[in-house]
Parts: sequence; C-alpha cells; structure tokens
Amino acid sequence: MSDQSQIWQSAEKALKDVFRLPGFREGQEDIVRAVLSGRDTLAVMPTGSGKSLCYQLPGLVLPGVTLVISPLIALMKDQVDSLNSKGIRAANLHSGLGYGEQQAICDDVLAGRVKFLFVAPERIRNAGFQGLLKRIQIGLLAVDEAHCISQWGHDFRPDYRRLGGLRQDLNMPVTIALTATASPNVQQDIVDQLALRDPSRHILGFDRLNLRFAVKTMRTEREKFEFALDYVKKQIQQRCGFKRKFPGCGILYASTIQQAEKAGAFLQQHGIHVGIYHAKLSPEMRTRVQEQFMDDEFHCLIATTAFGMGVDKPDIRYVLHLSLSSSIEAYTQESGRAGRDRKPAECLLLYAPQDVKIQEFFIDNGCPDLPVYRTIFDVFAFAAGQNNPVPGTRISIETLEDALDKKERGKLDTALRKLRARDLLDIAPDNTLIWRCEMPANTLKQLAEESRIQKNVTKQQLKNLTKYVFEEDCRTKFILKYFGSREAREFKRCHHCDLCHAIPNVPEQGTAGPFPPEPLHYILLKYLSTCARCAVAHLPVTSRQIAAILTGSTGEPSLTNISTFGLLGYMDAAEICVMTGILRNAGLVEKTTLGYISLTKSGRDALAAKSLMDFPPTIQAYMPLRFPKAEKKGSAWRP
Repeated sequence: MSDQSQIWQSAEKALKDVFRLPGFREGQEDIVRAVLSGRDTLAVMPTGSGKSLCYQLPGLVLPGVTLVISPLIALMKDQVDSLNSKGIRAANLHSGLGYGEQQAICDDVLAGRVKFLFVAPERIRNAGFQGLLKRIQIGLLAVDEAHCISQWGHDFRPDYRRLGGLRQDLNMPVTIALTATASPNVQQDIVDQLALRDPSRHILGFDRLNLRFAVKTMRTEREKFEFALDYVKKQIQQRCGFKRKFPGCGILYASTIQQAEKAGAFLQQHGIHVGIYHAKLSPEMRTRVQEQFMDDEFHCLIATTAFGMGVDKPDIRYVLHLSLSSSIEAYTQESGRAGRDRKPAECLLLYAPQDVKIQEFFIDNGCPDLPVYRTIFDVFAFAAGQNNPVPGTRISIETLEDALDKKERGKLDTALRKLRARDLLDIAPDNTLIWRCEMPANTLKQLAEESRIQKNVTKQQLKNLTKYVFEEDCRTKFILKYFGSREAREFKRCHHCDLCHAIPNVPEQGTAGPFPPEPLHYILLKYLSTCARCAVAHLPVTSRQIAAILTGSTGEPSLTNISTFGLLGYMDAAEICVMTGILRNAGLVEKTTLGYISLTKSGRDALAAKSLMDFPPTIQAYMPLRFPKAEKKGSAWRP
C-alpha cells in the first residue's frame, strides 16, 4: 500500500472515530484530498458549510503542528474548545492571556503536547513567537478568513500581509487558505500574497437551498422597526399556542450601535424580550449576551456586525438586516448564519435610500488620507522636539485627537492600526502611543495611496450590494456570479428567493382565543416552583430541562417525577427558555458555573407572591406586553 493510501485511510478513520461524522459534506473530500497530497489549497465556501474540517482533518493526520491564523479571540476559543472536546490537543495564544499562561502554552508546544496552535496575525510580529516557530515542525499552515489579506476584500487587515513572509521563514509548508467571502480578484490576491504554488482551487456551495432570500424597500427607520416587530411577533406566535415545525431564534443586524439600541427599545416596548450586542458593551456583558443567545433566552438578538464570527448556533431561523451591509461579502457572511442545521430559514434585507449614506460615512472613516497621517507624524515630531519622530517618543491618543479636525477624528483608529502593522507604533499598557523606529521615506504617501485604493474598492463593493437590492432576475444567481462559483455557468433560477416567487413560510394556525389560559403570575410561579422542587430533590437542572419539565416534553424519570411536570403543556419549550432570561435579568434565578439554574433569595421571596404586582417592576411591565390579551382582574392578571 502506498504512503498516500495509508494517509487517506487514516483520514477516513479519523473522520468517523474522532470527528464522529458519517461522511463528508459537498466539496470537503476534494479539499481534504488536495491538502493531504501536499498541494497548497484555496477553499471558498459559504458560512456553515464545514470549512473547519477542511484543515482540522488533514492537520490531525499530517505530522507536526498545524498553525492556524485566525482574526478573533472568540473564534479561536470556539475552535480550541471543539478540538479539545474531541480529545485533540489544541491551544491558542492571544493577548488576553497572562505571561505565565502564554509561557505554559509555548512549553507545551515545544514538548509536542499541542497538535493545533491558533494565533492572531498580530502575533507574527512577536520576535519570541518567531523563535518558537523555528524550533518546531509546522506540518500545515491554515489561514482562516483569508480574504483579510487582500486590499480588495471587505475586511482588509494589514497584519495578514505578513503571512507570505512567514511561509518563507517556515520553508513553505503546505498551506490552506479558507474564506466564505472572496470574489475572483480577491481569490487571486490571496494566492499571490501567500505565494501559493499551483494551488488547488475550490469555489463552491453558494446556493444554500434551505435559505429564502428577500429584499423589502422601506422609506424610514420607523417603518423598518414596525416591520421587524410584526415579523418577530409572527415568529413568537408560532411558539405560543400555534404549531411550529422548526423552533429557533433569529438575529436582527443593525448598521450602528445607535440603531441597535433604538430597535431594541422599540421591540421591548411591545413585549419582545431581546438581547442587544455591540462593541461598546463591556467584555463581560458581551459574553453574557452571547451565552443567553446560545441558551435561547431571548426572542431575538439585535446586534451590530461585532456579533457573529465564530458563533456556531445551528437553529437560527432568520437573519433580518435593518440596514444595508457594507458589501455582498459581508451580507452573505452575516445572512449565512441562518439555517446551519439545513432546515428552512429566512434572510431578509430592509433597504432605505439613506442606508447608502451611512455606509459611505463608514467607508470614509475606514480610509484615512494623507492629512491624517501627516498630522500624526507632525505631533510625534513636535513631542520629540525634532523634524521627524524619534523612537521612544510617547504621546496620548487625546493629544492626537485635539490636533485633528473634528471630521478627521473618526479616521484615527484605522490610521493607528495601519501604523502599528508597519511596526512604526506601539501602544503601552497605560494606553499611551510610542513611536518605535525610524520611518522609511515615502511611507506616508504609501499609506495614503493604500487608503485611496481601499476607498475605491469599498465604494465599488457597496455599489455591488445596491445592485443586489435592485436585482430583477434571481438573487441566488446574482451571488453565484459575483463569487465566480462554478454553479453560475448553467444556473437559471433558485426558486427560493422573492424574485423567483418563493413560497412564504406561513405558520400553521392554531385555535384562536385568549392566551395564556391562566393568570400571568401563575406562569412565573410554576417556573420558580420547578426550580425550588428540583433543589429539594437535589436535582441540578438547566434551562432546557426546566422547560422540558413544565411542558411535559421529556421522558426522563427524574424529571417526570417533579410535581410541576406538564403544568405549562400549552406553551412551547422555547418560550420558557426565554422566561429563564427574563427571570435571570430580574435577579430571581441565576445560572451556576456548570450551567444549572437555581433560585436566588429574591426568587424564593417571589414564590410567596399572590399577584403579578409582587414581582419586580421589569417583570410587571413585561408580562402584559408579551401577552396583550391578558387583563387585570382584581389582584391578578388574567386572560
């Protein structure tokens, strides 16, 4: 038997025994075979199509360490946790780890105790890390989100440009570049920047049959919010008192933090329990919101594009964009988070003419021009008392902001990031800026020219997305042609977009009438009582187990013995999971580090309540909004 045959047999065995998969998804086998045969590979596959396996399976079989370049800590952590859960030794090095933790990981790598090492592209600048790589065997280099290497891509990151030099330093290991979003010119730029040798190219899978795409034109933001409210209400209606074939939740994407918060407030005023996620939340709050979303504790999540990458939730039933994305690449990546369980899901884009102006503002701020770089240069030179910046000179970010015109301040963050990528700047622990080294001639002009090119590219990408909005033929066909997919050659109509007259997902109607059929505070008390009774029985329970008890949807003996079993059988389990989130936010229940739900002191006190008015004000306000057919009769709220 040849060595190649043995390698493939090992891969097939690992697929079943380690990854516990019955077989490959479309396109995966060809990609894995190419990598295992020693060919550099470019894989462009849509979100949710199984890109991770395309480097994880070869990386497990090939000798040496697999080095994975990934742009986000959260994304790395999810992959590391997934691999470790399968018994595969994986670790990640990132800025959030302390020195001792980082050193311990490096020791494990040198000792051969790590098979997969995940790092951000910024780590490549670290001399100590470069020294580590020279002491180990790199069997495979995997570049995730590879479109970030290209100025033609929708999320260009200068540090990715160092990867071509890294490959040379590592003696050109077999490399796989993966992305969900790369047009033909971006694909070629990835190949050129990484110096991939005669790469095996795989551009596939952009026609996801379970996704229904649609665009609706609106006049105002208020009109969008009202549409979103009606849409989400219909989704919830399918949970409560109506049959629902595919339970799940949804994401509403907003273009700005302000829009996310305004939309969240609007929906909450109408009885929808929403989570809100954006970059200005504290890390702890972002973690909590993401955790609650994964646990189905919201009716829906409203988020900016800060949310999504690395979030692997299979049952997202809809992604509704309240505004334009920045590009077709961004839109397909965000909407592609729906329906990863391969069941029907909807992707709606609400468009208004003013959306274009918002994106043009973002483009302008993301492309600092020569005056911005010149101001930064002059401020450092002035602080050094010289004609040029002197290495070691320190200034504060506030000093730079004061020196810039007000309209230019929004471009500062991008300018500093690009200067750091060229090793000209560093940020000290006290958040001051340090000039690192002598600046080569023409650097400022080069940076300004880079911004000019990037600005033209992003404007064209926005223009392409508006073409998608006003497309008259087939939306799927438009996307296939845009990404240069092989499916586009003979494609005619998808029959699952609004232009192909897709059949709308109409819920099966249940019986009309008041809902719920009992006082509102009874629902809350039954939930709290379930927590209390499980505690007495020394039975730790999760949110989903509580929902299973109350709806009577489990046959597990320990749960069926709880006396509240089936008492909310007329409700859907998903709605009771949302109830967990409401009670957690009100401080009546809490989630332990092991994921179990337990009563707080306030929760135990609430068990003695005789009406809804004995509950915290947030719950008093929420319940009648959520169940508008309920009305107050005496001291209780009844339907």
